[in-house]
Amino acid sequence: MQLAEFRVQNYKIVEDTGWIPVPNLTTFVGKNESGKSAIFRALSKLNPSDGEGYDGLKEFPRHRYATEITKTDWPVASGRFHLTSDEKRSLTGISELCRDVDDVEVTRHYTGKYSITYHPDIGMDLVTPDELIYAIDYGIEHIRNLTAPEGRGEILGRIKEGLLSFLEEQKNSIPVDGQVQKRQLSDLINAIKSRANEPWQQELLSPVTEPMYRLIRQIEVYEGLMAANRYIIEHLPKFVYFDQYSVIESAIHIPTFIATLKSHPDSPGLRATHCLFRHVNLDLDQLDKLGSHKNATDENPIIRRQVDERSILLSTASNLMTRKFENWWDQRKIRFRYDIDGDYFRVWVSDDLDPSEIELDQRSAGLQYFFSFYLIFLVESGDSYQDSILLLDEPGLQLHPTAQQQACHFFEKIAGQNQVFYSTHSPFMIDLDHLDQVRAVYEGQNGSTRVSVSDWPADYDSLFPLQAALASKIAEKTLATGNLLIVEDMVDLWLLQAMNYALRSRGKSGLEPGITITPAGGAANLFPLALMMGTHRRRYAVLIPGYENSSDVLERLTSVRIDKGNNLLLYDSYSQKKRASIEDLFSSDLYLRCVKDIYPDIPLSQITDRTLTDRAEERGVAEQVAAIVEKRQGDHFERWKVAELLSDRICESPQQINEDTINRFSGLFNEINRLCSP
Repeated sequence: MQLAEFRVQNYKIVEDTGWIPVPNLTTFVGKNESGKSAIFRALSKLNPSDGEGYDGLKEFPRHRYATEITKTDWPVASGRFHLTSDEKRSLTGISELCRDVDDVEVTRHYTGKYSITYHPDIGMDLVTPDELIYAIDYGIEHIRNLTAPEGRGEILGRIKEGLLSFLEEQKNSIPVDGQVQKRQLSDLINAIKSRANEPWQQELLSPVTEPMYRLIRQIEVYEGLMAANRYIIEHLPKFVYFDQYSVIESAIHIPTFIATLKSHPDSPGLRATHCLFRHVNLDLDQLDKLGSHKNATDENPIIRRQVDERSILLSTASNLMTRKFENWWDQRKIRFRYDIDGDYFRVWVSDDLDPSEIELDQRSAGLQYFFSFYLIFLVESGDSYQDSILLLDEPGLQLHPTAQQQACHFFEKIAGQNQVFYSTHSPFMIDLDHLDQVRAVYEGQNGSTRVSVSDWPADYDSLFPLQAALASKIAEKTLATGNLLIVEDMVDLWLLQAMNYALRSRGKSGLEPGITITPAGGAANLFPLALMMGTHRRRYAVLIPGYENSSDVLERLTSVRIDKGNNLLLYDSYSQKKRASIEDLFSSDLYLRCVKDIYPDIPLSQITDRTLTDRAEERGVAEQVAAIVEKRQGDHFERWKVAELLSDRICESPQQINEDTINRFSGLFNEINRLCSP
């Protein structure tokens, strides 16, 4: 069966998620306390691999517990499953009613009871007391209207009198809210038929029992449907839930573990450890008995044989685990060694890079997590890679981001045979190429957990991992590109692209086609982005303005040998201003006309040609305009609006750009090409 949708209700902070469609691999993204774990744990108990049921005292919504818990058997988890062709054939063999069934909906309640709905709906119910009363009334009416053959009236009268009294008595004894049993109907039919000894009597009374036979057939059909229900429940996929608290310990005190396992077999803390021994067929009682020689002092061949047997068992189990785990963990080639030291069972780990053996709990948290998850998955799913649904709560939190990405590829691989759902708030566990597989979990206005299906929540915290994942992907692609020109912001990008178009339109050389212009998103981001490009050994250049606040950035860049003539370009070198921005490479007349169109009320006459060319002023045109706008209008200067208009006008009329501007940008582009091109 393939889970197509699920729904969780009445569980902790989850009132009702509604139906959530789920592909084979589904990622649930949300902040802490949003309800991801509650959804997973509730869903896992639909058919839990660990056998744990619902506990209303601990899991029913607390604010409703006192007034509602006893009112009904509340539903918790529901799943809609697609049936395979083999399952359809099996169901049809059990009940003809299921011949056209394609999907089945299964719901589990707090009592553990299942309710099942078939699609298309079958619509078969139990025989009700009212239906039986109706059948008896029909029989009573029929008997009253019977007429006897000639000469048989006295005999028929006695039969009618006895049957009418019997049927009235049976009708009055039927409980109103009881359940009609097949045996009850059979006894009723036999009692009626026993009154007819001769063929003519049997012929007269035969119609009396026909409605009762129909009720028996209805019960038999219903019993077939109940058998189909049992088939569905028996063939539900196992839900394997795993979280951080199930991670195995590396040193296990065998007597204590055995005693605890016998007294509290369902204790969550024993789960992974128990799976460890089950998976490699180690009998703890046997190992404990084989270790009973520890207090012996005399040499004994029987004890010696026990020691050898235990060593062989441990060695075999170690090799088996090493071989099986090799297909799962691709960080390093891991080797396990199981050992018993006194009463302690220990797991030692080494790898191909370092043969030194280290206790499992001293290895990375990521290795411990996946080792434990591997054990529980294989053992509780029956050591099979099919018919299980994996619910992984915050996997890979301790892994390095690259290892988290590898974990996602691993989940994708096993999702081919098992559906995998995992929750996360790490951007590195989100596959942006398959956003249709991502479900955002967030807190609704009433405090209850909600899950997005066709839209995204407005909650910033819930969406932040997605935004971070997008930023990470953009950065990854940017750094991998090479031939990169790093600029401060989008204004630089627009105007450089516009002038590149203008130069080419006028038959001059522009930027080399392979060069990518990347805005850093502010001066503060220039340094780390440039540093990463240097680390990746890519061809790049950094182009920055001469703003007052750029001295800090300039100092940091030069500290890592990014300076003029070595990957660093300044607009100052192509303008008459020391604090020049890209706007100072254009003619003042062109730029100020664009400013006037955006800010028609500001007195641009204060910015004279003398001011613009006065090196002592050391302020670029954009800075001067910003000062006037903010002083006279009390408004913030929207530099990007002017740049956008300027860019449009350049592209509309590239022939109108004066030669000085063309020459300045031509010289700048030649230097960019020299630094960025291979």
